Amino acid sequence: MSAPLPARRTLDFFAAQSRARRNTGVLVLLFALAWMATILLADAGFALAFSLDPVALLLPMTAGVTLVVLAGSAFHAVRLAAGGGDAVARMLGGRAVDRQTGDPGERRLVNVVEEMAIASGLPVPRLYVLDGEPGMNAFAAGFTPERSVVAVTRGALDGLDRDELQGVVAHELSHVLNADTRLSTRLMAMVGGLTVLALLGRILLRGGDGRGKGRGGVILGAGLSLLVAGSIGAFFGRLIRLAVSRQREFLADAAAVQFTRNPDGLARALGKIEKQGSRLSSPEALEASHLFFAEGVGGFLSSLMATHPPLGERIRRITQGEPGSPQVEARSAARVVPLREGAALPASVLAAAATVGHPGPEHIERAVVILATLPPGLVDRAREPLGARGVACALLLDGDPGVRERQLLALERDPSIAAGIRPVASAVGVLDPSARLALLDLALPALDHLSPGQAGDLLRDLDAVASLQIRPELFRWAIRRVIERRLAPLVGGRRSAPIRVWTLEEVQVECLELLSALAWTGAADPAGAQRALEAGLAALGVPASWRLLPRDRVDGGRLDKVLARLDETAPALKERILMACAACALADRQVVPGEGGIVRAVAASLGCPVPPLAS
Repeated sequence: MSAPLPARRTLDFFAAQSRARRNTGVLVLLFALAWMATILLADAGFALAFSLDPVALLLPMTAGVTLVVLAGSAFHAVRLAAGGGDAVARMLGGRAVDRQTGDPGERRLVNVVEEMAIASGLPVPRLYVLDGEPGMNAFAAGFTPERSVVAVTRGALDGLDRDELQGVVAHELSHVLNADTRLSTRLMAMVGGLTVLALLGRILLRGGDGRGKGRGGVILGAGLSLLVAGSIGAFFGRLIRLAVSRQREFLADAAAVQFTRNPDGLARALGKIEKQGSRLSSPEALEASHLFFAEGVGGFLSSLMATHPPLGERIRRITQGEPGSPQVEARSAARVVPLREGAALPASVLAAAATVGHPGPEHIERAVVILATLPPGLVDRAREPLGARGVACALLLDGDPGVRERQLLALERDPSIAAGIRPVASAVGVLDPSARLALLDLALPALDHLSPGQAGDLLRDLDAVASLQIRPELFRWAIRRVIERRLAPLVGGRRSAPIRVWTLEEVQVECLELLSALAWTGAADPAGAQRALEAGLAALGVPASWRLLPRDRVDGGRLDKVLARLDETAPALKERILMACAACALADRQVVPGEGGIVRAVAASLGCPVPPLAS
């Protein structure tokens, strides 16, 4: 049997991942109910319009409506899956922001988002501005954190000061952390299918005009029935949006206050929005209304069935600190509960684990300091696709001068990066692990703009660098995994692995190999490495009977397979693995930058957002 879960409260990030999957099940149930209601309405409409027996009509109507609804949902799902959050932003009229922009407002947005993404351990999202929207609003969208975008309207960009913008961005990033964006994007696809009947009805109504009386009447009757049934389906879709959206906004406000410890900034932003309005003019705004920071559509129906809580209520909860308010929820969430009764884990391990999905203002300060230490020229390169290629390769170069020189010679065979690789390598070589991870975060969005051929060339360069390492270094191997995950869609793969592993006993060998590699990284002798391993085993919740593997047991190829396999584990199991990594690397009760960087790099390769660890 697999080891039981330690008796403790589940960390909120991992609980949110599991909750998002449960909520998807609820969404499917609501969708099924709306689908059945739409079938019955269409059946009744056709029976009434054409004097048919509704019972005899039910089976073909069920088949027809199901085919149309599923085809519409599939179309929306494929469109959104192919484009991720970018597809949603473009649908609403968004323009991608150049992260090297000279526009002051856009420059401020880039700085705020980069600081807060690095502070939370999230991949830096791509940015969009809705230029044609004077109302103050924003949204985050995307199936995964790696494919998420943050978009703001021109009204918000021009009308909010830095603290207010920071509060709005923190709110939106909390949706990414809690997997709300995945649920919301799926909701768009499913509800989009329900509205297809109404669209088909409108087409038939137009087609029936001007035709012969008999045939035109049939087409008009069919069109009217489909329009009514589809409109009711759209109504149910709005009910579903309402059911899944309102409470998430209060929780996102709470997370934003916890993140920034600046309730005034968020409250002022909400106050400005209340006075100046948040409505979007895009005809697609209704379809995406549940994504927005504030209500994006107007009218009587919108006020009656709002997908967001009233702005005044949100402001009151933020400013008064009453039960259920952001301050109270933030303080509650910040409490660290021990792993299990009597578990003798270092406080630094528990503190590091508690930050997963729960960044605070100290992490923003740490991110600002890290970004300030990066050479400006290196930052500019990281924000540009071809420059980011060289940065990605430089991050994997070995610390041994001889190995490093052979790796550089191999990279210089690629003419697209040969000219600038040595200056980049020299600049990257003096950075500490936290700064290297921040640089990686800055480079990843730029890598999204590589062509499939360029992405394939980069993967071959990374393979060439890795093949020349004599002894595997877990930090660099984990960084390579992060880069490969990001490039996967460009070369026909997928960024994140599906869940295939639910119990610890399925990955015991991989856990022992990972923890042994970590133990050897921070230990000076076999006895110290064994103690580090035992600390990891205690956090993993297994008996301390596993013996340390030899230093050379886990080579580079095996590390790739270990991290790929562990990426397939369920959220609750990833939580335990991450805690074990933290306990193993920090077994000496110190947050050494190198060890903390390894924990963060491994976590990033598993898709877990860990903020920068203090040294």
